[in-house]
Amino acid sequence: MGEYKGGEDSEILISILVAVHNMKDTVDRCIQSLINQTLDDIEIIIVDDGSTDGSGEICDRYASEDRRIKLIHQKNQGLSATREVCLKNASGQYISFVDSDDWCELDMCEKLYEEAIRSSADLVFFSANRHRQDGVAIICNLPLPVGLYKISDLYDCYILPLYGDVQLDQLITTGYIWCCLFKREMIDGIKFYKNVFLHEDEIMILQSFIRANSLYITDRPFYHYNRMSSNSLSKRSTYWNNYWDNIIEVFKAKKEFAEVLFNDENRYMGRLSTSLHLKFLRSIRNETHHENPAGFWGGLFNVYKLRNKEFLFENKKHLLKNEFTPAEKILIKLIELRLYFPVYFYYALVCDRMRKFQEKTKN
Repeated sequence: MGEYKGGEDSEILISILVAVHNMKDTVDRCIQSLINQTLDDIEIIIVDDGSTDGSGEICDRYASEDRRIKLIHQKNQGLSATREVCLKNASGQYISFVDSDDWCELDMCEKLYEEAIRSSADLVFFSANRHRQDGVAIICNLPLPVGLYKISDLYDCYILPLYGDVQLDQLITTGYIWCCLFKREMIDGIKFYKNVFLHEDEIMILQSFIRANSLYITDRPFYHYNRMSSNSLSKRSTYWNNYWDNIIEVFKAKKEFAEVLFNDENRYMGRLSTSLHLKFLRSIRNETHHENPAGFWGGLFNVYKLRNKEFLFENKKHLLKNEFTPAEKILIKLIELRLYFPVYFYYALVCDRMRKFQEKTKN
């Protein structure tokens, strides 16, 4: 057990924020990797988001043994709301997010703090070991050489891809917040979108980039990204409730941030609109899922009930048509004609109601 060696008045250098919800099989390893960090002046903010599987009791035990842990229990509110509670209770100079099914190298905080101070960077990106059934691989948010970068130099290679990937992109980029150490001022008071359960990390990264001037990149894999856990959201392959509503919230948020980041909408609207149309196709595919409680015909009815379709039609002039496959171009034309049922039947047949479909993800 890591013993706290700082004095009573020691300044907290890094606050590690952990949202926990029903992760009894992984949270022990996660907390062990945090309480044994080689940097002493840290605090660990754990918010138990209404766990019912014993995760909260595991957190209670650790909190009673290590006074660096601040533990809060609350009714289930979702990941974004829970992270907001974590941040409001943090007092460190720097902020780190850790998912409760992942774990960290024991010198992560020490080395990242050293890099942040040495470089005077507002943000520090680092790499992670991704654990999947097919093995372990190193991934990162932005695969550029180690060094200090101005945020203004990263618009084309990093910020724009967060608005939607295109074929000409030369780098595989992601927006994971657990691959970033934030100077506190970069995320203090940011907006948390409590109805967003997908792409919420990207929303936080973009808000921090609005405030930041510099980013330091290290290639050290300090983090272990666990895609083996059955409860992991990143590994989940099932029916998503309110998927399209989530995508619309992300679209509106990203558009709002883009108006601050860019002075010309033509730089980002093509990516954003194309991504929105692809996500609408995915929302129809989602409704064909065999786990949809509405059933097959109920899923089709849900497609017609989807709200905010006007965002598609209002932004179709920005579409990057070369980014669609021939089949997708036909499906998009059917959507423009409001002919949703053939699109629904297409995915139901081709994907066997999502039993044979493998979702393509970056990591």
